[in-house]
Amino acid sequence: MKIGSLFGLLSLVIGQVSAGKENIMTIARTESWISPEDFATMIEKSFRNSKCCNIYLSEPIHSVEMLFNQFRETYPHDYLLRRKTYECQGYFLLGPTDKEIERAMSKVPSSISTTEILIIVDGELRNDSRIFNVSLYGSANANVVSRSGIWTLSENYLDPRFFLKVDRELRVCTFYRPPVSYLNTTIKKIIHGTEEDVFLANNDAEKDGIEVKIFLILAEKLNFTWTLRKPGGAYRYGRRNGTQWNGGMIQLLRERKIDMAFASIWLSEDHNAFANLSEPWYQLFIHFLVPRPKAITSFWALTRPFPLEVWILLVIVLLISSAYMYARAKIDRNFPKRFRSFLITITELIGRLLGTWVPINTANARLELHLWQTVGVVLVTAYCSSLAARLASWEYEDRIDTVPEFLEANLSWGRKGQVPPYHDYFDMDDPYSSQLPSRYIHVMDDQMTHRLVITGRYAILGSILDSIFFPEDDIMNEDLKDYRVMKDTVGQFYSSFAVQPWLLHPVNMIMLWLKEAGITKFHLSDVIRRRASFNLREVLKEYDGHDGTARVLGLIPLGAGFTTLAVGLLISAIVFLHELRRAAGTRPIREVLREVRDKRATCTTVNMRKKVSRRSRTCEA
Repeated sequence: MKIGSLFGLLSLVIGQVSAGKENIMTIARTESWISPEDFATMIEKSFRNSKCCNIYLSEPIHSVEMLFNQFRETYPHDYLLRRKTYECQGYFLLGPTDKEIERAMSKVPSSISTTEILIIVDGELRNDSRIFNVSLYGSANANVVSRSGIWTLSENYLDPRFFLKVDRELRVCTFYRPPVSYLNTTIKKIIHGTEEDVFLANNDAEKDGIEVKIFLILAEKLNFTWTLRKPGGAYRYGRRNGTQWNGGMIQLLRERKIDMAFASIWLSEDHNAFANLSEPWYQLFIHFLVPRPKAITSFWALTRPFPLEVWILLVIVLLISSAYMYARAKIDRNFPKRFRSFLITITELIGRLLGTWVPINTANARLELHLWQTVGVVLVTAYCSSLAARLASWEYEDRIDTVPEFLEANLSWGRKGQVPPYHDYFDMDDPYSSQLPSRYIHVMDDQMTHRLVITGRYAILGSILDSIFFPEDDIMNEDLKDYRVMKDTVGQFYSSFAVQPWLLHPVNMIMLWLKEAGITKFHLSDVIRRRASFNLREVLKEYDGHDGTARVLGLIPLGAGFTTLAVGLLISAIVFLHELRRAAGTRPIREVLREVRDKRATCTTVNMRKKVSRRSRTCEA
């Protein structure tokens, strides 16, 4: 959509005259084809550095005098009419045709680079007009306004200068990035001789997203049409290379190939140094999705009541005590002879520690064995109490909520596309966060992401907006089921729009109004409500704690206890049969069992009658 005055540009004027403001006769007001707001914008953009203006005015014509009167009311500084001074670097040329403008340009010092020229032609201009001859303007900055359009002279002095026609159609760059932009379908279109991907934006499903909604409001309030294109090359935003910027949307802004860019552009130091960033509309937080703690179902669940350090200490004390008992039995003849076998010694100490039946002969070893058994009672009581409490509920692995725990769990992370700028994502001065770049894995496609998720050692990078996590890459809903949000934030940024300098002030004004009115918050909540999936909400919930609901008690880790019992019974049965085989020798095992049974019966009868002395008891072990 075309507007006859959007930016301020230099005006055509004939006749060089000098006069003060008080000597200019007031002209009757008539409605101008340039609105006061647009005229003020033209003045502001054309005379950026000039604090006074030389005026060249054509012969008195009503429409020309009306435009001059509009300039007199708008221009905030002094001006010279029918007189020229080189101290004034601004020149305003006003006339009905391009011929008067061409004659007036001969009196303008266009070879001086600080000269600023605004030309207004009160009529139509053809493309072959002589005032489009850039040699007239030398090194000066010139803007031309007419009823047929607006033109600004290019400022690139390394290439031949030419006039660019300025219109209300803005060139905008973005890409697919939920939830701020869902634009995805593109077509090929030739822009300035180059084939570019341009978004169709022809349906409500794609013309959606938080920043897309904000952009549409900007287009409505600032009254411009737009063409949305996709950034080409390997970079989305671009990458800083020393004092230069390489690729992406910001490079397109710097080359003035686009007027605006959006898609969650972070308000970072690098971006702010190379582009004009608008007032931020929201703050986002960088987080990782990490694997959920799994229920402990292995046999080693029985070791959970005591930490690893306690078990190691217990084994060391058992070995030292066994070695002491074994060495003393070798030295002291009065010490029980069964301790001369290291295997029997360690077996008895384990039995006494667990409180099971052991031989009653403790001659010359009562103190050591009783103290050992007392310690065993305390340990068994503590172990059983802790185990009983754990058996009453599910037992889970420890959560991963901090960067040190992330590193300890040996997790990796990655994303598709180019390697991210680590200094933007992480605090490289932190001893733990600085190690995260070494865990980066370059992801080629969605299938590779799925394979990494299945391994259970992969973290998903993303950001949180309005308490909802959004991954940087598309993740299948099935892959999100076993993930949760890591509590620690690894980074936080504000999201802004990148614009050309002349758009910064109006965009900031609209952005502040949208924030104060709560419109940005409304679109944020509305888009998330409609587009966020159930699985993205579930990653914020924890399932490894008591939530007040009843659960069926399974055999986990109780099943490990029964497994241990079965294995122990099997081993004891094998040992018992082996001992019977050795005791029987060549005799049948049944005969040995019958002999044992007869001895037990005889011992019981004698004890009941109390007729046998302690020496004759054969039932003692």
